[in-house]
Amino acid sequence: MGIGDDTEDLYKWPMPNFNVDESPLRSKPVKHVAGGARHSLYVNSDGVVLASGWNGHGQCGQPIDKSDPNTCFTSPVRVEGIMLQGRPDFCKEVQCGHATSYALTGEGKIYSWGKGLWGALGQDAEEDMNVEDDQPVARILRSLSAQTVVSLTAGFQHVVCITYSKRIYTWGRNNFGQLGLGRESMAFKFISTPTEVTSGLSINEKVLTITAGHDHTLLLVQVKRPDQRVEVTVFGWGCTANFRLGNVDERMHHTPQEVFSVTQFVRTNNIVLKDIKAGGAHSMALEKFNGLVIAWGGGQYGQLGHGHVWDRADPVFVTGLRSAVAIDAGQRHSLALVDRISGENATSETDGEVYAWGYNEYGELGMGDCHVRLQAHKLTGLTNADIIGIAAGYRHSMCVSAGNAKKIRDLREYGEYFDLLHDEGMLVYDALKKNMEEKGLNPDFLDTPDMVLPDQPGMENKPCEYNGAEPGMQYCIDTIANPDENLVIMALRGTYETTYECIRCRFHHVCMACARHCHAQHSVRVNFKARKYNDICQCCATDICNVRWNIIRHEFDKLALKEEDRCVALEFVQDLLEALTGDIEKRRGGMPLTSKQKEDDLKAAHDALILKQTVKDDDNDDNNGNDDQNVNVESVAVGAGVAAVRRKSAVGKEEGKKDVKEEEEDVLKTRISFKAFENWYAIYFVVDEIDE
Repeated sequence: MGIGDDTEDLYKWPMPNFNVDESPLRSKPVKHVAGGARHSLYVNSDGVVLASGWNGHGQCGQPIDKSDPNTCFTSPVRVEGIMLQGRPDFCKEVQCGHATSYALTGEGKIYSWGKGLWGALGQDAEEDMNVEDDQPVARILRSLSAQTVVSLTAGFQHVVCITYSKRIYTWGRNNFGQLGLGRESMAFKFISTPTEVTSGLSINEKVLTITAGHDHTLLLVQVKRPDQRVEVTVFGWGCTANFRLGNVDERMHHTPQEVFSVTQFVRTNNIVLKDIKAGGAHSMALEKFNGLVIAWGGGQYGQLGHGHVWDRADPVFVTGLRSAVAIDAGQRHSLALVDRISGENATSETDGEVYAWGYNEYGELGMGDCHVRLQAHKLTGLTNADIIGIAAGYRHSMCVSAGNAKKIRDLREYGEYFDLLHDEGMLVYDALKKNMEEKGLNPDFLDTPDMVLPDQPGMENKPCEYNGAEPGMQYCIDTIANPDENLVIMALRGTYETTYECIRCRFHHVCMACARHCHAQHSVRVNFKARKYNDICQCCATDICNVRWNIIRHEFDKLALKEEDRCVALEFVQDLLEALTGDIEKRRGGMPLTSKQKEDDLKAAHDALILKQTVKDDDNDDNNGNDDQNVNVESVAVGAGVAAVRRKSAVGKEEGKKDVKEEEEDVLKTRISFKAFENWYAIYFVVDEIDE
C-alpha cells in the first residue's frame, strides 16, 4: 500500500503486490521483503531475489532504458548478476536504500546494484566504471569477501553491516557523520569502500542489532556495567536533528555514543529491548516481554504514535499498542506487527495484525484514505489475513502473509466445537449445534470444516477493503455528543488533525469521516494543521452529510456494527427501543414513563415495526406474481410483544405452507437497515401521535 509503480497511482488499501499465478514467485513463498523510495525487493524460499517498481538507476537489477527514464516493473522481475560459479547464489535477506539495492547471501556475502551516487554501492573503482556510476547488474562487494556478514541495513545513501566477529563496516554518504567513522572522516563527502567502525564501542559492549535511518544509524547494544549489571540499550551516530538520536552530545555526532535518554527510560520502566528501527527522522524500539513499542525523535506527522506532533528526545510508549512482535519505520510513518494471541494462548507461529501510524499522504498506512494518524490504528483490510512480516518503504508499506487459505476450522471460535465432535463423536452433534446457535455462531459450519472462507485478503487480485469504520471515522467528528466517544476521538485527533477542502462544495473544512463517506467522489485537497476553536466541519450542517451522530444511530450501531450487513434483526428491536427510552420520553414531552407505560409503549412500537415490515414483505410478494395466495393480515397480537401474523388462504392452508409459528420466526429474523429504522422511528414517535 502507498505510492504505486506510477507516482500517480496510490493504493490506499492493502493490495496484492502481484498476481501470483503470473509472477516468477509462483509456488515459491516470499521469505523477506524490503522497500526503497520507489522500488521493492523480495527473496523467495529458493533464495532468488526479485524486484519491482522504478528502474531509473537499475535498482531493479534490469538494464536501464535511457530512452524512457520512468521505466517501471509492475510485476517482480529476477535480479540479474547474483551468481556464484555459474549458478544462482542463495540469498537470505534484502535491503533497499533510496535507489539502491542489496542482497545478503547465505554465506555472508553482499551484492549491490542500482544508483552509485555517493559511493553507496560500496564497489571498487574499475577501468571502465567509476564508484558513483549506476549499476543495473548485481555485483559482489569484493572488499568484504574475506568477511562473513551476518546482518545488513541500508539508509538513504549509506549502508551498515555487522560481521560474524561483531565488526561493524559502513560506507556511502557521510555529510552528517552517519558512517560513524569519527571526526577525521567528516572531511570526506562520502566513502565508497566499506570501512570498519573502530571508535566509540568498548570490549564490554556487545552489538545485537543494527539499523540505518535516513541520515542516522542505531545499534542495539548489550552493555556490561562496572558494577557487573548487564543492560540492553541503544547507541547511535549521524544526524541529530529532531532528536532522532535522543539527547546525545551533538559535538560527537560522527562517533558511536550511548543514547542516555533511552537508557534512562529503560531503567525507569524496567523493560528490556529486543529490536530497533530507524526511520526518516524518528527512531523506534521494541520491548521484549510485553511487546510494547517506544519511539523518539521527529514527530511532526504523528510517527511517534503518542497522539501529538512535536519532536521528543525522551522516548514515549506508542499509545495502546501491546504484544508487538515486529516493528519497522518508514520515512515519516511507522508499522507494527501485533500477535493476535498472547499469554497462555500464544503459539510459536505469529498470527499477526498490522498497525500503522504517521504520515499518509500517499496512502502508506493502508487505511483507505490519505489521513494522518497520530496513534496506532489497525489495518482493518487485513483482518482475516495471517501476516508474518512487515516492511516500511520511503512512501509505501508491505506485508507478507502466510499465504495459506483460511478454512472454517481455522477460526478460533469454531475450533473447540470441531475438537469436541472429533473426540466425542455424533453423540454430541445436536448439542454442539444448539450451543453454537445460542452463541450466535453458524451451526451449519459444523458440517463444513474445510470450507474456504470467502473474501480473504491477498487471495484475489483486488484491494483488501474493509466496510467497517475505525475509531474516529464512523461519524462526523463535530456532531458527536456522547461524552465517552468524544473523549476517545479527541484523544485520537490530538492537537492536529487531517481535514479536507472540497472544491466542488466550496467547503474549506471537512472532517475525515465526511471526506470519506460524503465527499468520496468529489475533488478534495488535503490539509494537516492545528485545530482552531472555530474549525467546525462544514458538511455536518448540510443535507449532504449522511454520517451525523445522533442517539438513535449510536444505539443502533452498537448492535449493527457486529454484523456483516450492518443491519439489525427485528427480534432485537425491543432491546434497541429499551435503550432509546430516554429519547422516547423526550419525544413525549419530557414526561417520565411508568414501568407499565414503558413496557406497553415498547411492545406496541416493536409490534408496529414488525407489522409494517410484514405488510411490506406481503406487498413485495404480491408484486412478484403471488396473487393466487389471496394473502391478508388477519390480526396482530400486541400483548405478547411479538407480531403474530396469521395468513389465511381462500381455499384453506395449502400443503407445504408455513404455520403461524414459522411465520412469526421468519418475521423476527427479518433484518432492517439504519435508514429504514430511522425513518420509521421518526414517524412513529411523533409527540402528537403518542400523547395520550
